[in-house]
Amino acid sequence: MNSMLPIIEELADAPDPKARARWLLEVPLAVIIRDQVTIHRLLSAAGFHEGIAYFAAEMAALSATRGRDGLAPSTIRMTREHARIGIQIIARGGAEEESGNE
Repeated sequence: MNSMLPIIEELADAPDPKARARWLLEVPLAVIIRDQVTIHRLLSAAGFHEGIAYFAAEMAALSATRGRDGLAPSTIRMTREHARIGIQIIARGGAEEESGNE
């Protein structure tokens, strides 16, 4: 895995869902866009389904056509926020047993 950037190596080396969730919440959105294929592969390999759902919601929001108010459609924003809340709970250690505590 030495061809990965250090920030992506942090995700690859994350020991559990809590660490992966924290990484997803803290990583710059530019990294998510730039390295989306690698990030998706790492989340899939870890079996981190909640992380994949959050990642997909974030990508949908970042890729959505925005309205005149500069915002993505409300359904996309709601999906993103719902997924973010789930990841925040995991990042705090509150839902590890639901996410396949590794």
